[in-house]
Amino acid sequence: MADPSWFDKHRQVFRGGIPFVTAFTGGWVKTAGCSGHGMRAASLPRASITHWPADDCIPDMTAPTNLLKQAKDRQDTYVPPPKLPTVDDVRKAIPPHCFERNLLTSIRYLVQDLLILIGLYIILPYVERYFGWIGYLGWCWIFGICASALFVVGHDCGHGSFSEYEWVNDLCGHIAHAPILAPYWPWQKSHRQHHQYTSHLNRDKGHPWVTEEKFMKKTLLEKYFASLPISGLIRWNPIYTIVGLPDGSHFWPWSRLFTTTADRDSAWPPHNESLLAIFWRICAEPRYHVYRIARIAFVLCDYSVYKWFKYYYIPLLFQGLILVIITYLQHHTDDIEVYENDEWSFVRGVTQTIDRKYGFGLDTIMHHITDGRPELILDPLKDTPYGYKAETNYDFFFKYLWANIRLDYLIRKSKGVFQYRFAVEKAAKSC
Repeated sequence: MADPSWFDKHRQVFRGGIPFVTAFTGGWVKTAGCSGHGMRAASLPRASITHWPADDCIPDMTAPTNLLKQAKDRQDTYVPPPKLPTVDDVRKAIPPHCFERNLLTSIRYLVQDLLILIGLYIILPYVERYFGWIGYLGWCWIFGICASALFVVGHDCGHGSFSEYEWVNDLCGHIAHAPILAPYWPWQKSHRQHHQYTSHLNRDKGHPWVTEEKFMKKTLLEKYFASLPISGLIRWNPIYTIVGLPDGSHFWPWSRLFTTTADRDSAWPPHNESLLAIFWRICAEPRYHVYRIARIAFVLCDYSVYKWFKYYYIPLLFQGLILVIITYLQHHTDDIEVYENDEWSFVRGVTQTIDRKYGFGLDTIMHHITDGRPELILDPLKDTPYGYKAETNYDFFFKYLWANIRLDYLIRKSKGVFQYRFAVEKAAKSC
């Protein structure tokens, strides 16, 4: 726990969730909420950071909608952007221990996550024997949660929070991502672009923002595909990583995601090799690809396409579903704002995210590489005007489904600022 004097010094800094994640710290804050390998999606608070410094009052990061209710033409209504802290300001407010990286602890949890998945496969025959298809689907759901924890290990390797050594990060990132068919370097590239332009209307990768104009041009299926519960199972894999919607295929070297020869080389599968050679490349260098792991899985499934899909690919679809839920809920809520280029800034964009807790042990058991828990650090502030704010969503799956129905497209809230139609119309009705 941080020194009590730290709370006194920074008690007027935070009026929202955790003070940062990857965006504000260069990607290696070592905390459960920020870089922990688990379910909880942490981010900079959307609420306001007030009194920074103490005598300098900063207005809400989110422009108050009620100021715009009477505007006849929101497109020409300009609301001055709030005064925000700099990246350095936020970094200085974070306790030093949040930046520590422990290689042994990181490797321990990488191995632990892999062993958990192996254990799940060991018990699968018994689950099917006694519980049938219902048991299998329940097993897939649990597999998806645990595989998502492994994914976040690779995520942190890509950000550099796994260790202080880049080659170790790359090696372990491949080991974490390859078994779940997530191409490490290509995804690292698209994910970095997402962090560079979070909440930018046109440049945000991985989170395409749909305006009213774009929505009306879509087909009926395109408009309401996300509202279908089954859509979450395939939005990550194959739609995003393989097919390449919307950012380009992460597997095809000539997709729009790759613009240089080096980029294309990172996506291209090497020549065929023996299992011994594959093992050597895994141990000796980080440049191996998910193609080989999928091939090994096919061998382990007795060369049966049916078994490969049932015991390998379909469980990975559930991992994709969990990942989609986490990222969607981190970036979507009724009153988030999205900005055009003239109104967007790095800090302003990152503030339009939300921290969530999912409960059921997922916020504790599934958090790795952590000595500090930001929700505990800020817990003493929860009863103050600047207290720690976050949403607890035990019903996260249903919240995800309902949000996909309700938050259909963005409309202009003010000049250069967009908000979901639901929020703008709700504010207008409350006049």
